[in-house]
Amino acid sequence: SGGCRAPRRFVDWPTFFDFGDGAVRPNKKIDTTLSTALFKLPGSVVPNPDPKANPSSLAQRNLLRHLTFSLPSGQKVAKAMGLTPLSKTDLAQLKPFGFDDRTPLWFYILREAAVAEDGERLGPVGGRIVTEVFLGLIEGDRSSYLAQEPEWQPSLPTIDPSRQGDDFTMIDMLRFAGVA
Repeated sequence: SGGCRAPRRFVDWPTFFDFGDGAVRPNKKIDTTLSTALFKLPGSVVPNPDPKANPSSLAQRNLLRHLTFSLPSGQKVAKAMGLTPLSKTDLAQLKPFGFDDRTPLWFYILREAAVAEDGERLGPVGGRIVTEVFLGLIEGDRSSYLAQEPEWQPSLPTIDPSRQGDDFTMIDMLRFAGVA
């Protein structure tokens, strides 16, 4: 608490947001292709003597979690949310493995982002899951602004004069906080 931040522990905000200053550096698009580094992850914090129980590949770990926790397929989650699932055509590369109609959720979310949003952002299922996690954290925190002042509405002005009357954005918040 307090003091200087570690040199490698900071958020490079222009990687995530366009501040209009030409410094935006977007990350790679979201898709189902994994970086080579994600095939050689370090071992588990709690190592298991059975090497098969400690896969080094993120894909293997995610598939094991999918099975271990009996997660529903991406299609089932989409339907439960009242959304139209990705088509079998969108998931054709999985047909040989029998996953084109019961796609593991982590893969489905990556593919959905590529298909529905051209990889620029999460799609409807992935975006809603992330949003609901944040909302759940805020709702579960008795000291959050939502619990303390349920009727509170942000009232700070937008920093961009061309957007007067528009909603306060994440960029406005980051600038107001002095971190960007």
